[in-house]
Amino acid sequence: MNINQVMYDLTYWFDYTTGMVLHHPIISIATVLVGFLFYQALSTLKFIGTIISFGVAAVTALLLDWLMF
Repeated sequence: MNINQVMYDLTYWFDYTTGMVLHHPIISIATVLVGFLFYQALSTLKFIGTIISFGVAAVTALLLDWLMF
């Protein structure tokens, strides 16, 4: 496949999508809502990942303490 055609297609769809979002209020609101929900989902996953990492670190520290003495 020609790389120029791929770049043209990607640019075309990006321009088309951007135009739809900018010129249609319902699509604009839906885009903002989806972006907000995606941000919230990533924040939740980051928080859960932090808790899991802390738990793994605590269990590892307890196991190392138990194995050392």
